[in-house]
Amino acid sequence: MTCVLAIDTATRYATVAVAVDGASSSTGERQVYSRSWFSQHNHGVELLARVNEALEDAGRSISDLTHIAVVIGPGSFSALRVGLATAQGMALARDLKLIPIPTLEAEIEPWMDHDGPVCAAIKAGSSGVAWGLYHPGENGPVLEASGLDTPADCVEACPGATAFCGEAAQNFSGHVAPTRILSGDAPTRDADALVRIAMRKLEAGESRDPSKVEVTYARAPSISTPKKPFTG
Repeated sequence: MTCVLAIDTATRYATVAVAVDGASSSTGERQVYSRSWFSQHNHGVELLARVNEALEDAGRSISDLTHIAVVIGPGSFSALRVGLATAQGMALARDLKLIPIPTLEAEIEPWMDHDGPVCAAIKAGSSGVAWGLYHPGENGPVLEASGLDTPADCVEACPGATAFCGEAAQNFSGHVAPTRILSGDAPTRDADALVRIAMRKLEAGESRDPSKVEVTYARAPSISTPKKPFTG
């Protein structure tokens, strides 16, 4: 049986999904049960309740899970840590592997059939946008370049025909033609995309020891480097 839990708390638009695959489902096909919501800095309070709701909808329990996928960033510092810590705790308790999913890969997934280069972007506070330029690959999208820039500098760094998607896509209005903006208003990541990525990475052998999975940030958290040495 393949039963995968996917967790995405990269931004305020959060999603959890439970995918029951193949012969393990009642129809013999993959079934996805999900919860998506807008979190006002309350991921830590809300996440486990949403996971339990999705499991209940699927008629499964935590003991039925065979793998757990988690979005690892970039994104909100605290929200990402909540998602990863929850996924790690559940995986370690059940001796399961984790499947790490980059946020921008989740944003690009619905647009991989687009004819031409696509750049996924999410908001990065006063720094502008965190972005990644992708092209299709045999085992999913391949990252060509990435950065943390203003929308104007991001456009300058990408090929001329690049289209833009993701939560920050609307930030590119005025910098590129409207036809090059693929995504509408948030939310722009969904459960089906998360599950497709998780299953593809699982088949490619990209699951990992939970203790080896870390959050990736567009920039280092401000608390990571003390202004003064700690002297005790």
